Amino acid sequence: MKEKLMAHFMKVEPRRFVVITVIVLFILDVINCFYLKLYWMSKGMSTILVQESVKRSSLMIEDFSRDTLLEMTGFVDNTFAFFLIIILANNLFFYFFYLKKKLWAQGYVLFYTLTAALFSLTFIFDNANLGFGWVIYNTMTIFVYVYLYFGVKMLKKETVIIPVSGKKGQ
Repeated sequence: MKEKLMAHFMKVEPRRFVVITVIVLFILDVINCFYLKLYWMSKGMSTILVQESVKRSSLMIEDFSRDTLLEMTGFVDNTFAFFLIIILANNLFFYFFYLKKKLWAQGYVLFYTLTAALFSLTFIFDNANLGFGWVIYNTMTIFVYVYLYFGVKMLKKETVIIPVSGKKGQ
């Protein structure tokens, strides 16, 4: 089985596989951010967080005007959107260096694909009330992430510069 998989990945060509992997992972990251934003909005998370913050401050929600509450929830929504952008930027950083054949970036991509497959599996059971599309999407991404995981793992020697012992900077 391992030989057949290796032959398949070598047929794709290692460099092309790396480029396709980065493109697919970025597209999946964007879709995941979209679904996370939908989940955030559907659950009214910003309102819940503002209410909890007010309650912890020993204040009453009625002490705030409607405009103030809207501004506070808007701030929390923007903070969440910024958080998603930071995650995308972080992943792009590692994807870029994976394209540049850095071994440490490949380790990140390997770990990311494995954990993303596991998260997709858990999201099938916790569909977050996002509908059947969410379940189908996560079912498909399990296979995509596992495929990419095995490809990254099997093409390790062909897709990165493995440092010679004693040399630094790789």
